[in-house]
Amino acid sequence: MTLSILAIGDSYLPAADMARALESLADLGAVRYETVDIDDRPELAGIHEYQGSPEAVSGWIADADVLVVHAAPVTRSVLEAHPSVRLVACVRGGAVNIDLAAAAELGVTVINTPAKNAVSVADLTMTFIHALFRGVGPATSWLRAQSEAGDTHLDSTFIGGQWIAAEPRGATLGVIGFGAIGQRVAAQARFYGMRVLAFDPFFTGQTDLADLVTLEQLAAESDVVSVHAKETAETRHILGAPFIARMKRGAYVVNTARQSLLDEAALLSALESGALGGAALDVVEPDGLWPQLVQRADVIVSPHLGGATRQTQERGLEMIVADIRRFAAGDPVTFRVA
Repeated sequence: MTLSILAIGDSYLPAADMARALESLADLGAVRYETVDIDDRPELAGIHEYQGSPEAVSGWIADADVLVVHAAPVTRSVLEAHPSVRLVACVRGGAVNIDLAAAAELGVTVINTPAKNAVSVADLTMTFIHALFRGVGPATSWLRAQSEAGDTHLDSTFIGGQWIAAEPRGATLGVIGFGAIGQRVAAQARFYGMRVLAFDPFFTGQTDLADLVTLEQLAAESDVVSVHAKETAETRHILGAPFIARMKRGAYVVNTARQSLLDEAALLSALESGALGGAALDVVEPDGLWPQLVQRADVIVSPHLGGATRQTQERGLEMIVADIRRFAAGDPVTFRVA
């Protein structure tokens, strides 16, 4: 089957990076590339986390059979205006910028790249856990203050004695959400000698990586809690005041999943009172309390670095390329979401 493929890049996954993987599809047909204007972002219902406008996307499609997107919006209007489009390949774990209901109604196949970032997010999560246990935040904040005060000498032989901390070995990690990422975090934690508890009402399999417990037990027994649950109405603020109140005094919180899972006001209150010992956040509410949180030595805030690795992008594009080939051959695609 010959295909006409349009790939649309954005600020996170540029068209040039797409091209390095998609050029392998040249035997299937022509591949064209465009890039969204990140400042052209109208309010759209039914999709979120997008860059660019449906009008721009529609203007590029022409007779394309396949759209490859990362952040570009693919709305009902786009699909209705271009019946030639038979496959939309979204290089993301969740195709939130695609109108999946419209695609299903119009007979358009949509594929995504689930768990492409599982390795990198698990790695970052463990990095955060080590940093919290070792007190890296307070120690580096102290050192920065010394520099700003004009100090030029550092006794690096013995100064670490002021920052004696703990190793994670022997501590208990609580994992909320035991999917691909949660399981990888558990495996890494066990490698470092941690006891692992997990809560996931949707996990029905068997595992040697963690003890499956209630949310209440996980809160009460964990020295650090890492959340990896999906974003739903039920999981909103799962790490909220009631949960935090059950946690050990001085315990830590890590969120490398979705900002809605954590009540930032409850977290800040617990940090100010000393109920919690620290937190590491890779996701924050856009207009939330991150300006106050980032000023604290006991909090690590990063700008959503979890999946921001070259390898994650390469894995996602490899998954998309393989499924496009399956589609072209008339075989079932592996990562279909609509």
